[in-house]
Amino acid sequence: MKIICQTENLVKNYPMGKDDVVHVLHGVDLEINEGEIIAVVGPSGVGKSTLLHILGALDRPTSGSVKIDNMDIFSYDDVKLARIRNQTVGFVFQSHHLLPEFSALENVMMPGLIRRQDANILKQKSYDLLKEVGLEHRVQHRPAELSGGEQQRVAVARALFNNPRMVLADEPTGNLDTKTADALHNLLWKISRDHRQTLVIVTHNQELAKKADRVIELNNGRITSA
Repeated sequence: MKIICQTENLVKNYPMGKDDVVHVLHGVDLEINEGEIIAVVGPSGVGKSTLLHILGALDRPTSGSVKIDNMDIFSYDDVKLARIRNQTVGFVFQSHHLLPEFSALENVMMPGLIRRQDANILKQKSYDLLKEVGLEHRVQHRPAELSGGEQQRVAVARALFNNPRMVLADEPTGNLDTKTADALHNLLWKISRDHRQTLVIVTHNQELAKKADRVIELNNGRITSA
């Protein structure tokens, strides 16, 4: 099985005031395999979201390394790091972070627009992705005209746009009712299996975690089981 992401001795501290430091991650070593579904669990405040943000190059570690396809991503400058983030990782957050003034189709297109790809190709690809998540009838609707579950489906389609090596999902159903959350979980699992798409999902849902290929438990900034 091919390792696509590896962390080594990952440490993250946040300065708090003049002399205080909050230690969030303490030497995390982790290997993520291609096509694997991993659930990251643990109490609130133990560093789950911080780990996800560092894996996706949204935040830099205090020390340690993250390699994606053997690229030591934090050895690059911010411009190259932004390119890696755009092309290699897809994100789905608890809050969908859709742009309110744009349609569902336009929101899904955004990662391609950043890369200045051909607009007609972008539209077709965006439509195909929205169709895959069951929203082909809602492509011209703006976020305010969509339900919470539909907004998260748009966010999933956007995350998949650049065929990322990994999709990182941070409590993606935390704001949804149980029925809608279950439907979105099933969708994420189906897409991951259909596309052999690596998925790392932070969740408090123990039933969901049991469905993953592997469960990573974080406690006090350390992996306590994997």
